[in-house]
Amino acid sequence: MTRLATCGCVSLVAVAGILSTALALGDPAVRLSEVVRVAGSDLGMLDGHRLDQLTLVSCVRTACRAIPFQIDERDATGNWVLDQGPEPNAGQASGVLDHNDLLLFMATDAGDQARRADLPGWPAVEITVHDPLSGTPRWAYLVAFPHAAPRSEVYYVRYDPATDRVRGRRVSLGFNNGVPDYLAVAGPSGDTPDGPNLLDRLKVRATATFLWGLIRFSRDESDLRTEFIAWRQGPIRVIRRQRQWVRIGWGIRSPTFGSYTYFYRDFAELPVSLRLNFPPRYFFGGIAVRVVLDFRDLRGWSLLAPSSPAPIAIDGTMTKEKAALNDSADSWFALRGSQITLVQTMGVSPSLATVRHRLLYGESTKPNPPEVVPGEEPGVGFRLDRWEQVGAGLHQLESVSYALPPEVDVRAFMAARTTPLRVTVQPPRD
Repeated sequence: MTRLATCGCVSLVAVAGILSTALALGDPAVRLSEVVRVAGSDLGMLDGHRLDQLTLVSCVRTACRAIPFQIDERDATGNWVLDQGPEPNAGQASGVLDHNDLLLFMATDAGDQARRADLPGWPAVEITVHDPLSGTPRWAYLVAFPHAAPRSEVYYVRYDPATDRVRGRRVSLGFNNGVPDYLAVAGPSGDTPDGPNLLDRLKVRATATFLWGLIRFSRDESDLRTEFIAWRQGPIRVIRRQRQWVRIGWGIRSPTFGSYTYFYRDFAELPVSLRLNFPPRYFFGGIAVRVVLDFRDLRGWSLLAPSSPAPIAIDGTMTKEKAALNDSADSWFALRGSQITLVQTMGVSPSLATVRHRLLYGESTKPNPPEVVPGEEPGVGFRLDRWEQVGAGLHQLESVSYALPPEVDVRAFMAARTTPLRVTVQPPRD
């Protein structure tokens, strides 16, 4: 049985593993952000084992090393078990692997296929990660120990509750009252991103008519009320949970909607679930929602969208080419700087198929309060309107943000999102 390597040094075996993984996954640039997710129900051989006695290993030939991973637990209602914050539910944690848990690790940490005799513990399961783009598989092994298992010391993401900021490999993102208002980028040396703030705020602006058009009103992010619930930090992701509602006026508030925000090394997921007790058309008309990232000053950067054949320079002036972006139905855009590329996507559940979405883009120094720095340089996001045909029930929107190296081909990266990795689980070979 091979001894598990746990030293903190960078060994030749580890370097070989990184290089072989990159080659096996084809173009690593289109897969560098991929997180492998394995349901607890697929890890049956290890069901009931204590979580602190499990570790995930990657092997190069016959040498295995612990790699970063985490197992997130759910409570009896299906909510994630979060151990920190004002309303933690850590008492719901079982501490053992259950069918509704979730194992996560980075695809690029997977290694060679190993035999049972090569693994540092038993029982174990073999997790195969197959990339349809390259046609080459990689492997990782979840292994049980009779005592506390050795773990990798690497954390790909960190959360600071005092500042409400999370740090990944290339960016640091911060919140104020549940709304993003801080974005810093790592420097050329790759230092921890904690530099100048590029983001004024995330603007959420809604307009509608009320009582069959008799009253027209608008609301913005300052009318959004937020209650921070809890959070959890692991090596692979940070989970942040909050509940929100909008103050409409006249003693009326919107339905409360809960949201989890998930932060990973190279991207963040912001899904929002909203339950409507009645169709909006019963009381409201002309509903339009604008969600805009208001940047302080990105002059010198460029914008790329699916409908734009070439990057568009961000220079502080509006042109016909830039104004035409507001008629596009693009579901993603990329902001390209010298040190980083920021990609933003927007998706909706099938229940919102009647809602029309359009890209929003503008460059102006004209004030558009509430904001800290007057104007938008640029303001870029999405407009969602035609909500009148949406029915009662549960609806979902999801925003995914990526932070990529500047040399990545954004179109190839986004195309790879439509061809996900395939993951299978089985016992290790003898």
